Amino acid sequence: MSSNKTLYKDLIAFHPGSYVEDIVEDLNITQKEFAKRLDATPKSISRLINGEEKLSDELAMKLSKLTGMSLETWLNLQKKYDAKILEIKEKELEEEEEEICRQIDFKYFKNLKLVEDRRFKINEKIEFLRSLLNISSLTYLTKLNPGISFRNTSQFNDTSVINANILLEIASNLARNKTDTKLNKRKLERFLPEIKKMTLMDYQDFSGVLEEKLLECGVILVALPSLKNAQINGATKRFINGSVLLMITDRNKDSDIFWFSLVHEIGHILSSDFYDNDLSNEEYQEKEKRADDFAKSFFIEDDAYESFLASKDFTKEALIAFSKESSIDPSILLGRLQKEDIVPYGTYEELKRRYSININ
Repeated sequence: MSSNKTLYKDLIAFHPGSYVEDIVEDLNITQKEFAKRLDATPKSISRLINGEEKLSDELAMKLSKLTGMSLETWLNLQKKYDAKILEIKEKELEEEEEEICRQIDFKYFKNLKLVEDRRFKINEKIEFLRSLLNISSLTYLTKLNPGISFRNTSQFNDTSVINANILLEIASNLARNKTDTKLNKRKLERFLPEIKKMTLMDYQDFSGVLEEKLLECGVILVALPSLKNAQINGATKRFINGSVLLMITDRNKDSDIFWFSLVHEIGHILSSDFYDNDLSNEEYQEKEKRADDFAKSFFIEDDAYESFLASKDFTKEALIAFSKESSIDPSILLGRLQKEDIVPYGTYEELKRRYSININ
């Protein structure tokens, strides 16, 4: 198929250049000679015939005089081509959006009562998602937002990027304009000891206070139930009014992961380590390591942790005793030991609390 014809399934768009090409062939002359007869440059005729540029009003007038076809006819060829190309692009976009939509667990929005509990056609799902997420196309979801700092992006694939972005957009909608308070790092630092005490509490006992205190610091906490395939525990985003979104999910639901993710994101906030498109992978990993190190030392002082490791006593009783000395929930120590392959996963699981987040 010539480049001046665009074919998509049962749709075909004929560029005005395809008609000019037919005229040149009927005259049995070269494009260069035709350009001379038309009083145009060979380059402009070549580009027109190859569908590389639009038919200008000037060329349309000359073609009208040369062929005897009306100016309106030639101009309408360009209009019809443009309209058909838009139709083809819209069809391609529809199929792309449908494929994206199939990678999203729509039950999630029903569970959050964001949409009624009934069967939806795929076009209805797409329309709902566009409206909910304030986007014109679901293709927006296929790339990581350049203004966001996500945790655990190393495991992302195309599907997890889409679903991670959905969580972020929902959180942004819930947080947007919730406060005009600008981020106050000093106030946030003063609040940190209270956060440490909250690790000893059940979720329903600390969640309201945690949200209120962070809001006073200019940090808007949005806790969301995990979305299938999202692969994220937390994320941060700066708003233009100076406040900061801190999103946290109940992915894995274990208390140690919740608290480490929360403080990891606070580490990003205090260091102003938000996402930057220009960061190299090495710089990005260094940024994540800073947040990880901040969270580790926040819960357990480095010297104390080294002394505990040196004791080589990793019994349940030893974990509980050390956690009590450090004023943290034992699940946090256990989670770190499991992460560092010192204690096998599945050991002492009874020490872990399970957090489930619901939106009222």
